[in-house]
Amino acid sequence: MNLGGLQRTTLSDFPGRVACTVFTAGCTLRCPYCHNPELIDETPSLPEAELFAFLEARGDVLDGVVVSGGEPTLQADLPAFVERIADHGLDVKLDTNGMRPDALEGVLATGAIDYVGMDLKTRPARYGELGARNGVAEAIERSARIVREQAPAYEFRTTFDPGVVEPADFERLAALAGDGPLYVQCVETDATLSPERVEPTPSEPLEAIEAALGDVPSPITRRSTER
Repeated sequence: MNLGGLQRTTLSDFPGRVACTVFTAGCTLRCPYCHNPELIDETPSLPEAELFAFLEARGDVLDGVVVSGGEPTLQADLPAFVERIADHGLDVKLDTNGMRPDALEGVLATGAIDYVGMDLKTRPARYGELGARNGVAEAIERSARIVREQAPAYEFRTTFDPGVVEPADFERLAALAGDGPLYVQCVETDATLSPERVEPTPSEPLEAIEAALGDVPSPITRRSTER
């Protein structure tokens, strides 16, 4: 596994659990508001042995581990990795951008994933603006369906950067989320990948969506900070 870092404690990233977050290196997208730009390349900086030594030492404190990134599904060892975490008696949450549905389905088949957080960056047809390859729209739609149908528990979330996702796009995103939830997150402007391209979230994001669509689709809820 190419691991890029470790947040030793989080109380907000894994609902109902005291967790740590391990970040994988490498990503398939180049979102301008990305607040982990150091993880975009595939240079590992955290030895796997160091992570598992930490989990052994903190096993009496932690309830779970968030596997985030970067994009974890780029890692061929991900299924074995999450199974090893689960063997320590810890719940596992996977964060993903949904661009690799085969890998997502494969890791869910291990039975080691307890919760999935999938980012819906914008409506699928616009992913090319974030550096995605051709054909990604079908991948995003399939991954959203996999999450809804196969994940034990899940959430979708969208960071509301108006340069990336317009208020009217949330109609399509709500359809992808199905019964949701779909959390609307505010842009964090510190240490982003492309600060010159980042546009701040409207001060009242749900009102902006309502103005565009006539109402706020039922899965959509505001989340005050990015997770």
